[in-house]
Amino acid sequence: MSTATEAADPIALDLRGDSPRWWVTWRRHARNKPLGAIGAAFIFVLIVAAIFGQDINIGGSTIIPGFSPHPASETNIINKLAAPTFPEHIAGTDSLGRDLFSRIIYGARPAIVIGIVATGLGILGGMVIGMISAYAGGVTDLLLQRISDAFQALPPLLLMMTLVTVLTPSMTTVILVIVIFLIPGTQRVVRGTVFSTLENTYIEAARTIGAGPGRIITRHILPNIMAPILVIASVTIGGTILAEAALSFLGLGANSAENPTWGFILFEATQRGNLDRWPWLALTPGAAITLIVLAFNLLGDALRDVLDPRLRGTGAGA
Repeated sequence: MSTATEAADPIALDLRGDSPRWWVTWRRHARNKPLGAIGAAFIFVLIVAAIFGQDINIGGSTIIPGFSPHPASETNIINKLAAPTFPEHIAGTDSLGRDLFSRIIYGARPAIVIGIVATGLGILGGMVIGMISAYAGGVTDLLLQRISDAFQALPPLLLMMTLVTVLTPSMTTVILVIVIFLIPGTQRVVRGTVFSTLENTYIEAARTIGAGPGRIITRHILPNIMAPILVIASVTIGGTILAEAALSFLGLGANSAENPTWGFILFEATQRGNLDRWPWLALTPGAAITLIVLAFNLLGDALRDVLDPRLRGTGAGA
């Protein structure tokens, strides 16, 4: 017979039942960090829209049809600038009669691809440079940090616009340009974390028994920097999506007829006084950008509280 305490605690019941351990852990964190859980839910919706919103084609054949109500490039001049109606056009239509809700769904794929790929490459490059800088020290550290200072002193948006213009706008170009600006900030965080880790006595003990740099980095340094790296990555993805939207708004993003970006949809909404007469043209892409950036920030804040031993159990953060 279960006790009253166990009956009142669903987590205790899950541990005694058949619930997977990861589900119990997720429920506990979701209950303690509700804002982080809400952010994770928004991110999950974005990923589902990016994968299944439009048709998945392999070899020219549609393997899985998308759930988007209309193709992103489907026009209907007769029904242009229509107000939001349910269920035909949930977010209304634009000046060419294209369904705005469908265009937002199609824009989720370039947003999530650029966000994840650019952030992943930027974090990886920052980790490598930060660990080399901290572990080598001396002239190597000084040189790498001065180069990083030079990059961070430049106005990011202006230089990104220049580089994208020179290299011609495309998804690959946008990812490359964003990565260049992610590396300096990431390597500084990694460098500081590695410096603090190298001061621990177990590092000295590992050196004493003959452990080489490779073993020390892989067995002792990397595990200690993964927590801050995960937090940085979760927050940076939102910033990366925002940076791509800014470039697309200026006509320098990864926009295409098949996969319109949210920034370019917002740019189209601001043309010819559209905001005064048809405000939903800007509200829809603006809300999509705002919600997803907020979601990643909420998730990053929750991860920081969960992964930082000093904050566990304090109730701080989301």
